[in-house]
Amino acid sequence: MPFRSDLIVKAVNGSALWDLVRPLFFVTANGRPVTVPAGYRTDLASVPRPVWWLVPRDDELARRPAVVHDYIYTNLTRKFTKAEADLVFYDALLEEGMPKPLAWLMYTAVRIGGRGNWSA
Repeated sequence: MPFRSDLIVKAVNGSALWDLVRPLFFVTANGRPVTVPAGYRTDLASVPRPVWWLVPRDDELARRPAVVHDYIYTNLTRKFTKAEADLVFYDALLEEGMPKPLAWLMYTAVRIGGRGNWSA
């Protein structure tokens, strides 16, 4: 199991953002550790409103993978390529129990749409 901790967040008043209360520990499929620190601010999954019917942005199966993916995008761009970060997201979605077709759809969305957010 790649996640070594639960996701514990608190809502940021008046926004769609969340702060991590405790660190989130994750280990990639090839053994690379990722620690998202307490205090990290996230919007959970950045899902466009028109497809919330398919994948709510706070879907339980997408929450931890989305936080790890966001953290890699914003803080670990020297340790991961964008392709590696997106693959970590896909693998984590599957590990959380996301159905494979939906995980593939979300993976494809970040492969295409995540380019503007990559902090290279």
